[in-house]
Amino acid sequence: MKKKINVGIIGRNFGYKVIFKAIKKIKSFNTIAFCFKKSSNLNTYKHIKIYKNWKKILQDKDINAVIIASPPNTHFNIIKEAIKKNIHIFCEKPVTKSYKEITEICRLLENKKISHFVNFEFPKIAAFKFLKRNILNKIKIKKIIVDWSIKIPNQKRSSWKNIHSKGGGIFFNYICHSLYYLEYLFGKITINKKIYKPKKNPSNLSINFFNSKNNINISLNFKILKFYSNNKSIHCIKILSNKGIYNLISKTESLKDEFILKKNNRIIFKPTKNIDDFRMKPTLENLKIFKKSIIQKKILKPNFYDAKKIHAHINQIIS
Repeated sequence: MKKKINVGIIGRNFGYKVIFKAIKKIKSFNTIAFCFKKSSNLNTYKHIKIYKNWKKILQDKDINAVIIASPPNTHFNIIKEAIKKNIHIFCEKPVTKSYKEITEICRLLENKKISHFVNFEFPKIAAFKFLKRNILNKIKIKKIIVDWSIKIPNQKRSSWKNIHSKGGGIFFNYICHSLYYLEYLFGKITINKKIYKPKKNPSNLSINFFNSKNNINISLNFKILKFYSNNKSIHCIKILSNKGIYNLISKTESLKDEFILKKNNRIIFKPTKNIDDFRMKPTLENLKIFKKSIIQKKILKPNFYDAKKIHAHINQIIS
């Protein structure tokens, strides 16, 4: 495909702030339409068509690919329509808000020649790539401990991002990331034990996993902190190995906080200073893979089948 790939973007927040800015850096892509209720931010882009309904963007015959960055409870219907119209799909996680929905999506993709991609960002973060390429194949891992705590302002707790039934909550908004990067870094995991209060939107969770390939025990601990708590937000993956203790760690206090890698409390990898949202570079890299998938007519990772595996884990945790 030598001609440009015409793209339509559905979603105002992440879709405009990150994806639209990232996609402008890829020459093969041409953003021609946006589903955007408030178009003031796009007034300077006269060539971009503005739709207030996602159905209109998929009816645009010039669209080759759609970027879905709307709330997860809208994804299922948008994806079904895009598949029906043979439009390539780049989707924010979670792809759907249930295992039943993602299973139906994967069924609809059978015998379809369209690219589908999920924007799991963590494996494309510089420190994660450094760890995988330069460390993991040189050490014998004894145990892995993931500690992730985050502060959410009270006024934002009613957002879809924090409600499980709407495709948010700790499982879909956070834990799905951990499940994906754990399997990316260490291979297939199975659930050994889970500890959390069985309610619709739990604020803390502990899960024990096992990686049979390398005989590794993995502990994942997640907690939503009170916003005015003295405790600090942190996201840390601690790897206990025969060559010392490695910590992949971020303060997670702002969108400019990136991960660094420490060995025995000494920094061994620190990314170049980030002036953008830390999600920009990983998203840009994923968009380039999506472009490659379209041009080469190959299904590349992470795709909707990978998303189904993550949903299966979540289904097992909450069942």
